[in-house]
Amino acid sequence: MKYILNPFVKIVDITGQVSEKEFWIYQAFFIFFVGPLIGFLRGLDSINDTNAMIIRLVFLLPSITLGMRRLNETKFNKWLFLIPFVNLILASFPAEK
Repeated sequence: MKYILNPFVKIVDITGQVSEKEFWIYQAFFIFFVGPLIGFLRGLDSINDTNAMIIRLVFLLPSITLGMRRLNETKFNKWLFLIPFVNLILASFPAEK
């Protein structure tokens, strides 16, 4: 549970570091739980498009800062995380010591 809550606690910290495990657990949670849950709720007409977008942004902002911290640990430029697909490849590199 700490891997899910920790990115929200450090939502504005883009200079720290994060382990590979924490990064991938949060990404899996975002992709396999939050996404399908939003789709399910939209299918039931429980939420509208605007609310779905707000929920996605609430979970996307910690994901971006988490990715930037992950790239700090791998010694890549943290702003490369904003490039789609390149970010996940670079984040999978092991930490530099």
